[in-house]
Amino acid sequence: MIRNMIETDIFVNNSLIDLYFKCGNVHLAENVFKLMPKTDVVSWNVMISGYVSVGKCFDALGIYDSMVKAGVKLDAVTYSSVLAACSQLSALEKGKEIHGSIIENKLERNEVVMGTLLDMYAKCGAVDEAYRIFRDLPEKDLVSWTSMITAYGSHGRASEALNLFDKMQKSNTKSDGVTFLAVLSACSHGGLVDEGCSYFHQMINEHNIKPQREHYSCLIDLLGRAGRLHEAYKILQSTQETREDVELLSTLLSACRLHRCLELGEKIAGLLIEKDPDDSSTYIVLSNMYASAKKWNKVREVRLKMKELGLKKNPGCSWIEVNRRIHPFFIEDNSHPESKIMYECLSCLNSYMEKDVMMEALESSID
Repeated sequence: MIRNMIETDIFVNNSLIDLYFKCGNVHLAENVFKLMPKTDVVSWNVMISGYVSVGKCFDALGIYDSMVKAGVKLDAVTYSSVLAACSQLSALEKGKEIHGSIIENKLERNEVVMGTLLDMYAKCGAVDEAYRIFRDLPEKDLVSWTSMITAYGSHGRASEALNLFDKMQKSNTKSDGVTFLAVLSACSHGGLVDEGCSYFHQMINEHNIKPQREHYSCLIDLLGRAGRLHEAYKILQSTQETREDVELLSTLLSACRLHRCLELGEKIAGLLIEKDPDDSSTYIVLSNMYASAKKWNKVREVRLKMKELGLKKNPGCSWIEVNRRIHPFFIEDNSHPESKIMYECLSCLNSYMEKDVMMEALESSID
């Protein structure tokens, strides 16, 4: 187009932005947007959804704020896209602000928008608010039922999740694999082992749904939390796909660490290292298991092996929402403008904690 000096219109530019995002080239998508002589609501929406699709949710919220300041009329697609960013970041206050804007724009009856809003509240932990949205939906589809079941299950309200699933079945809404995943997850979080196993078999035998990796992962996690490690391992060995699945083996390895089952843990760690020798997480979990068992020579061996392979633990990232602004932090991060004050505050808190520990030790020794 450039070589042939073809003048692009707004529709072509919007398609180019979408193309570059879907190909993972964020920089070129941003360039096209910045150089557009004229933009419309679609241009902004493509930028928001594009950022969300590549995991740049902070940028998605930033472009949404710029869109509001530019006076662009927001539509259902705008809200659905930006609420997805809030969901991924658990940005509840920002989500509430957007909810207010939805009401102002009279989109409370839009099923897609309200479904996304329900999902946002659910993922941000505002379960009761999510239920109010769910209750008032003009029509409840499979997605809204599943979102609400997920909300209850992931926040420790397993019995309510299962009751809602029962109501869903009575409403003649047909369950799919995602719904059963939500139910299995609820059982896992609630420690309902036998119920989870029952639903797993119900999914296969009554609904003819072939279990995917995610379903097996929930089942392994469920059995693992309950300490039924060898039963979980037997299930993994039952099919070729699960037997060689790194993610499922990693889930069981974490359970072995939790229950200090070193023998099975070593066996699974060996399989994982054989399949992916460059994954640092396996070595770290194995090292921690040896440390719990006070096998310090084994700990040194694992750490030395990591050093030889040049493996490092990936830095953790967390964030906090203050006054509707989201502040991300990495380990040993100094990029925030107020980082000096923060580290001074942390140092002060740490000294208080150390004093408390010393006082407790002193009091217990006197007792």
